Amino acid sequence: MTARSEVVALLTDFDVGRDGARQRFVHRDGRPFTAEETELIGSATEEDMRAAARQLATVPQRLTEIIAPYLPEAAEDAEDAEDAEDAEDAEDPPATG
Repeated sequence: MTARSEVVALLTDFDVGRDGARQRFVHRDGRPFTAEETELIGSATEEDMRAAARQLATVPQRLTEIIAPYLPEAAEDAEDAEDAEDAEDAEDPPATG
């Protein structure tokens, strides 16, 4: 099955807007999703999501913004790994050649 470009576009351009206790899909620029867009994103297939993930992987910051609120442990693990890498880099002197 082929990913649907219109669904991939929505998956890469959504955020969750909060209106009190209610949550709703909005575009990254704050425009609310139309009923049709909400229905379309709700029909996303695994292939649609994989294609969107591939696109978002080219923009790691955006991927982190989207996923982090839903995976707090993963976000903490990523920060811990980055801190450990930074500490390791600080301990290792640069190679001279």
